[in-house]
Amino acid sequence: MREIIAPTIRGLAHDGMPYTGFLYAGLMIGPDGTPTVLEFNCRFGDPETQPILARLRSDLTSLCEAALDASLDRVEAQWDQRAALGVVLAAAGYPDAVRSGDSIEGLESAARRPGKVFHAGTRRVAGRVVTSGGRVLCAVGLGDRVSDAQREAYALVDCIHYEGMQFRRDIGYQAIARELADDATPQGDATHHGDATHHGGHG
Repeated sequence: MREIIAPTIRGLAHDGMPYTGFLYAGLMIGPDGTPTVLEFNCRFGDPETQPILARLRSDLTSLCEAALDASLDRVEAQWDQRAALGVVLAAAGYPDAVRSGDSIEGLESAARRPGKVFHAGTRRVAGRVVTSGGRVLCAVGLGDRVSDAQREAYALVDCIHYEGMQFRRDIGYQAIARELADDATPQGDATHHGDATHHGGHG
């Protein structure tokens, strides 16, 4: 926020183009933590937004209306303080020639677990939910630590099956490594502790 978003907003206002709306920045983070901007989108980033929305406790419509009324600075969004982590389930052939129409099983079991499964490339055919796009679902888990959120997200993934389902098994590993490093840091090292906590919350 300090290095990319806030300077961008200030720059737009300085150039006579004050911006109101969603602004999603696609970033690459270097080994030293330095961010590099790949793109800006004036919309929600999909599926990056889904773990964020899982943490939002305020009414999104009310926040949008406050932005339109230029009163957003008088509204404080309420957030779940837990970490959130999302695992995308992709279709067979993704990212090249994607196959559609595969029946998705286990959604009912996933719905009984904590967390949330967001639908993206799905449709209903004759009472069945089937694949209908490259990125099919996003399983989002929540937890006090990123490792807890990761465990919940992959527990949701384990409930679901369809032919050709593919997903990454390393989501969140860097944030979890920071958590482990933070655990090993003496309590007096406040600078390291704060950094790890901040980044872990965005896992």
